[in-house]
Amino acid sequence: MNTKIYPPDEDSYFLIDCLRKEIENRKIKSALEIGTGSGIVSFSIANLVEKILAVDINPKAIEFAQEKAELRGFKNIEFKVTDLFENVSGKFDLIFFNPPYLPGKKDLSCTGGKKGQEIIEKFLSEVRNYLNEKGMAIILLSSFNKIEELEKKFGLELIGKKKLWFESLYCFKLLN
Repeated sequence: MNTKIYPPDEDSYFLIDCLRKEIENRKIKSALEIGTGSGIVSFSIANLVEKILAVDINPKAIEFAQEKAELRGFKNIEFKVTDLFENVSGKFDLIFFNPPYLPGKKDLSCTGGKKGQEIIEKFLSEVRNYLNEKGMAIILLSSFNKIEELEKKFGLELIGKKKLWFESLYCFKLLN
């Protein structure tokens, strides 16, 4: 397995902005971040959420994020190694994911399968099983993905769009 840790980039900060707008006036008791990478997204909303479980398939990413959380004094974030929902139990008010979405198989931090969206489709097909009754999932997608197909198949609601020079980023919400 490639142990590269996904560094925060424009997509991470865009997801943070979208998350903040969606949750600033809600009481979020429990949140789950899939694919935490460096932990930056969880760190950025930790003051808006009672408890966060941040997971990643990469043990090095979990180790790195856990060290950073301890240095910054975050006590409401727990870290765990898992492949999507494999080692996750319980239900959450909020689940968020900045998935790997480029086509390919080599670097798990940025490639989402042969077509680029196999991981996204697996996440979207399972996420409702882990949401509380009025729970919400937020996912970041790219113009590299088949946006309309995913929107239609999973009932996604667009909550943000950002144009970059090489791609467009989209934040979608999925309600339970």
